[in-house]
Amino acid sequence: MMDDWRANPQLTINAGVRWEYGAPVTELKDRLVNLDVGSGFEAVAPVLASDPTGALTGIRYPASLMRADRGNVGPRIGVSIRPIPGSSMVVSAGYGITYDTSVYQGIAIQMAQQAPLAKSLTVENSTTCPLTLANGFILCPGKTPQTFGVDPNYRVGYAQTWNLKVQRDLPGSLQMLATYTGIKGTRGAQLFLPNTNPAGALNTCLNCPVGFEYLASDGNSTRQSGQIQLRRRLHSGFTAAVLYTYSKSIDNDSALGGQGAATQASATIAQDWRNLGDERGLSTFDQRHLVNALVQYTTGMGSAGGTLLSGWRGRLYKEWTVQTQISAGSGLPQTPIDSSVVVAGYSAFVRPNVTGASLSAAPPGLFLNPAAFSPPTAGQWGNARRDGITGPNQFSLNAAMVRTFRLDAKVNLDLQIAATNAFNHVSYTSWITNINSTQFGLPAAANAMRSLQTALRLRF
Repeated sequence: MMDDWRANPQLTINAGVRWEYGAPVTELKDRLVNLDVGSGFEAVAPVLASDPTGALTGIRYPASLMRADRGNVGPRIGVSIRPIPGSSMVVSAGYGITYDTSVYQGIAIQMAQQAPLAKSLTVENSTTCPLTLANGFILCPGKTPQTFGVDPNYRVGYAQTWNLKVQRDLPGSLQMLATYTGIKGTRGAQLFLPNTNPAGALNTCLNCPVGFEYLASDGNSTRQSGQIQLRRRLHSGFTAAVLYTYSKSIDNDSALGGQGAATQASATIAQDWRNLGDERGLSTFDQRHLVNALVQYTTGMGSAGGTLLSGWRGRLYKEWTVQTQISAGSGLPQTPIDSSVVVAGYSAFVRPNVTGASLSAAPPGLFLNPAAFSPPTAGQWGNARRDGITGPNQFSLNAAMVRTFRLDAKVNLDLQIAATNAFNHVSYTSWITNINSTQFGLPAAANAMRSLQTALRLRF
């Protein structure tokens, strides 16, 4: 429900409220399995949609094995004002709340792939529980046959967004737009491994179950960004725009690595399940500086202005559009890991210790300093921050040429030539951050090299 109120020619207010509801997913044959959790995760038992009574707690679960979250009310308000009558300056501000009601589908997929309705295990090879090629599905002591559980009171995450914009026309067909945007995320997904301990630590709960992931909704995030855009309106066939963004985003949300997707395929497992707040760090999409530029030139059409050329020169010159897009920015955060440490059958989520050596003081041939990290102390989690490494700077330049040949009044022939990475410039996308790798500090991958694509389309 939204409404506009035009108080006067200089002031407009848009306000409303929205109720968002998405029901948890149910399965036609009730083939969903969640975990009924005892106090402190000291015991777990499967609970099925076909018999949704918890064996440990005696709680009656709904058919979806998750309780619906119906209180998702989001107010929204926007204000636009022209502070100086007759001026081109416009100031606008807004605030709103939005909910991520799409989270349930990914969760249901995880619950549909578990024992006793499917064969599912997370195990590691050891002398006490050896795995073989003949049988790799051995239920080791203390392991659960289920691999995933979710808080039945899981709440839908929401984001509060507020912004302030100032827009003004400038001489020379220019327009400037300055924007500030703030985002506060609440009830973010947090994925962790209950009853796990650092390698070498004394296990104080030998009978506590392990080998499963658990999803809760206690994460949060913040993002602050400022943008300034300078745009030249189309004039004499030429238009251009430059946008600079400065931003910072931090969170302890497992799913923000997938930019909000609550599918556990892309979620980040917390290192210490007892201290989820320690996961707070830069968001994986945090790019501190980013510049985008667009330049376009059109040679025009018709017989006026700069298209007075006639004959074969005119036919060759007219109606071409040339466009270039440039993007340059700082690197994205990456997390250092020690993949040699295996905890409860999982690896590559344990972080190393920070030694105090400068990460940027890399030896010749490397981009990161291996001496900046060391394996975690036995019995303790590593103290390196999540996303504590800045990845390589990013750059891309794409270009395109488009021409329409008018064969007659009803038939047109469109020609497009597009180049990706037109300068064939190598940009690395990430570093190798596994401290156990002999290639630590080297590029993990590079962007695609130059490619050309030509398209010819007949329209009639």
